[in-house]
Amino acid sequence: MKKTLLHTAMAALLIAIAVATTLAQKAGPHEAEFRAFYADFLKAVAANDKEKIADMIKFPVASDWSVDTRGNIQTVSIDDRADFIKRYNVLFTPYMRLHAAKAKPQALDGGRYMLGWKNQDVECSFEFEYIDGTGYRLTAYSIGPL
Repeated sequence: MKKTLLHTAMAALLIAIAVATTLAQKAGPHEAEFRAFYADFLKAVAANDKEKIADMIKFPVASDWSVDTRGNIQTVSIDDRADFIKRYNVLFTPYMRLHAAKAKPQALDGGRYMLGWKNQDVECSFEFEYIDGTGYRLTAYSIGPL
């Protein structure tokens, strides 16, 4: 019971920090929609809810998803929701979940956002884009040199 309350409190704190961070940025045309999407994204990440995370991705992901296998970074595609769920443990790792919860979103051109962090000699980032008719979606995960 105490663990559940602690997890809930931590998730609420992460969401509050994320919303405050996005409010401090220059508002884009769909700012309110991004804040709501981002809060839901953080909840899904904190809960390790692969079904919800899959619902937040724009499929297909065509060669825009980086996978790190023991230092060997490859860019892969993801066909659809079922493909993502099948390979979830490789495509959305504990490392990604940990850093996504701590990183601060940054506004990009065209109403897009990036959630990035640096680790040793690489930079990792999630990219979010507004899709007409569906709202914000996760469109990529990148790992690249600094």
